[in-house]
Amino acid sequence: MRRDKKRWDEKYRTSQPPQKPSQFLIKHIQRLKGKEVLDIAAGMGRHAKALASHGCRVDAIEYSDIALEALANIEGVHPIEMDLDNICNLRKKYDAILCFNYLNRDLYPFMTSHLKQGGTLLFETFVDDKANEDTPSNKSFLLEKNELLRVFCNLYIFDYSERFIRRNDGKKNLVASLAASKTLFRGNT
Repeated sequence: MRRDKKRWDEKYRTSQPPQKPSQFLIKHIQRLKGKEVLDIAAGMGRHAKALASHGCRVDAIEYSDIALEALANIEGVHPIEMDLDNICNLRKKYDAILCFNYLNRDLYPFMTSHLKQGGTLLFETFVDDKANEDTPSNKSFLLEKNELLRVFCNLYIFDYSERFIRRNDGKKNLVASLAASKTLFRGNT
């Protein structure tokens, strides 16, 4: 949708997105070293840049022209223009898939099916809670409590938490963080 592209371009033009990668990514980055990684809704590339600096080959999906231009300037990152409101049509499978601060439930099956055996899924985004101080007003962009545990129960979940974080602007929000692996013994393909 052209309107979404304009909205995201305006957001990146007028606000300063976080520059540092998520602490959750940093915690698990060594397991991704040198791998082929898909970064879903990559934004201005804070995670793609960290991954590329660890020898990863990163395909970074984004829809904003401004973000795509920023991604194109990061060595080791291949930007892919895609509207994620439409079905993700990539055929390639990845050693790791990342999704941070973005929620599109229609992508859940894609994430599982496009993860190679032994591959890692890192997912972190906002959870609906009354104590949140500034999250999307549209509840469809917020996880339910323990939703990631239910959705990805066919993967081997080796790290999961739901906790309040303080953002750079000082506001607190509940986030869920999941690290999981696609393993043979869990019966997934």
